[in-house]
Amino acid sequence: MMKSILLLSAILGSSLTHALEIDEKLTLRFLKVSNTKKTVLINRGAEDGLAVGDHAKFFITSGVIARGVVEKVSPSRSIWSLYRVVDPAEITDNKVLNLKIASPVKITEDPSKSLKDEPIPGGSEKMDINAPSAGADANEEAPVLNEADKKELEGLGIEDEAPAPKAKKKEKSSTSKKENQEIVYDSHSDGRVFQDRDWEVFGTLNVSSLSGTHTNPATDTSTSSSRSQMEGTIGFEKYFSTASSEFWRNFSAQLFGSLQSQKTGAGDSSSTQTHTDIGAGASYHFFHTPNTINQFIGFGNISFGVGSNALTTETTGSSTNYKGSENFFTVGAGSKYYLSNGIGIRAMVDYIHRSEGLDIETAGETHTETDSLSGFRVQMGFSYRF
Repeated sequence: MMKSILLLSAILGSSLTHALEIDEKLTLRFLKVSNTKKTVLINRGAEDGLAVGDHAKFFITSGVIARGVVEKVSPSRSIWSLYRVVDPAEITDNKVLNLKIASPVKITEDPSKSLKDEPIPGGSEKMDINAPSAGADANEEAPVLNEADKKELEGLGIEDEAPAPKAKKKEKSSTSKKENQEIVYDSHSDGRVFQDRDWEVFGTLNVSSLSGTHTNPATDTSTSSSRSQMEGTIGFEKYFSTASSEFWRNFSAQLFGSLQSQKTGAGDSSSTQTHTDIGAGASYHFFHTPNTINQFIGFGNISFGVGSNALTTETTGSSTNYKGSENFFTVGAGSKYYLSNGIGIRAMVDYIHRSEGLDIETAGETHTETDSLSGFRVQMGFSYRF
């Protein structure tokens, strides 16, 4: 009689186990991650309210790293199929993180609006309990599971199979690079992001209004000067979307060159001054990660560079050339916006300080006239991610 009562209590207790509602959260651990990182085993199961078909977002302090659906469940374990992977670097054995129950993703029949081209995976992928996950350190020990754990995992269909052979070198496919560049969720905004376009070419038109001082050592004078100018810049920018830390994922580095030419005077008396610069810079992005599509991305930027300064004067029947050097640094902030095809626009306002020197020859003697100029500059242009 007592055994019957205990059995009935166990059955009732199991049936009364609450199912998790939308937005409920759990802390968990990835016990095992498959080689493709699309199937994971976690240490939460039916006793925690999980059931086959539940959808959830997996997240850490920096944001969402994946989204998945429960495929198999036991009292204290469950297998999940990950159909949105935002940050593959965080999908590893023994990773502690959180999940939040979410509604299923709606799949549209319109390819232009689809978040995913292929259907949600079925979760039938086998995982070797003893083999390390893809990308794991070769010296790292696999999670230790006791006999009770292994018996429970057998009920989920996980076999203790031999380690998977090393992947063969990928063969060239006729599929275009564009088709292979999957678009996934942004951990900061649930917007869509580029996954494989970490290089960018950009061009900007820059308008500045600078003021400062002009120094002439030949006459031992220093006078105020000003300059309004327009110049063009072209450059390359490198992003780090697969970096392990959030800082580096929001960071980018640039190399660029600029050219500015200004002519004054006309007719028999004129002068043309040309500035040619090369520089390097770095940006840190905020509001959204720098790979986000169809969202405005804020960024701060610093840069520095060096260049050459040339002056050509034209008088009746003669021409004189002078040369010098210059350097500059900038600090600014701006915004970027990208379309899904990789085309983007950008705008930035920065503060620039320039130091310029020009070697002038007078009466057989050479002296260096200098200009120290600073002010604000507006940059606007287009870019392409590839």
